[in-house]
Amino acid sequence: MTRRSASLQAKHVLLVALAIGGAIPYGCHAVWSLALAGGIQVLNVAVTTRSVRLVVAEPVSASAAHLVFLLRLFAVLAAIFVALRVLGAQPVAFAIGLLVIVPAAVWHGLSQAREA
Repeated sequence: MTRRSASLQAKHVLLVALAIGGAIPYGCHAVWSLALAGGIQVLNVAVTTRSVRLVVAEPVSASAAHLVFLLRLFAVLAAIFVALRVLGAQPVAFAIGLLVIVPAAVWHGLSQAREA
């Protein structure tokens, strides 16, 4: 019986939660900013995963696939703009929240390689 690893999304959420815990000494604004960015990335990963599955499962044209990914990119950029300019997120904590996906992806890739 093969052991199934946790999904990238689950690993990412776990690392965001740990980062939020680590940001507590820096105050509520840092925690809020990190959680906001982590939430944006959680949605981004979920939408990207669903978009890839849709493009792979359905025979769509290349231009339709490009449009889906371009719209996702614009949505993420708009969310980042709103968070930083309108809501006043703390830039460093926000950047950390956005970048937590990198160690989650490395962790997920290493665990997938170990299983193969």
